[in-house]
Amino acid sequence: MDASAKVEKYATQSLRYLKNASKSIDEGNPDKASEFLWGSMAQALKAVGANKGIHLRNHRQIWDFVESLTKELEDRSIYDAFLHANLLHANFYEAELELKDVKRIAEEIRVAIGTLLGLIPKASEVNKGI
Repeated sequence: MDASAKVEKYATQSLRYLKNASKSIDEGNPDKASEFLWGSMAQALKAVGANKGIHLRNHRQIWDFVESLTKELEDRSIYDAFLHANLLHANFYEAELELKDVKRIAEEIRVAIGTLLGLIPKASEVNKGI
């Protein structure tokens, strides 16, 4: 798969997960929404990475990429949203957060995903629904 196909794949998957997170929130399922939100954030970051020619294969690489991207953009909100997405990732297994907490974090992640996908010219067209 060439680089542009990977970017499109990750961006599309990010938006699919974000949509599924919204459905899970509407259904009152914070655990499932948590994992979809984590996945949406991770896929958006992988799309940005792929657009830069960087293949992110694991959590450590994604963390490192988030840190460097935050410095590059001088925008801590992306790091903060990723930090909260990781909290949601753990929530999928521990089921400790209430729906109201997941809803609050979901909005922060939605904004961060819009910012991230906005960094990719082609993904901006896909991104219009955020």
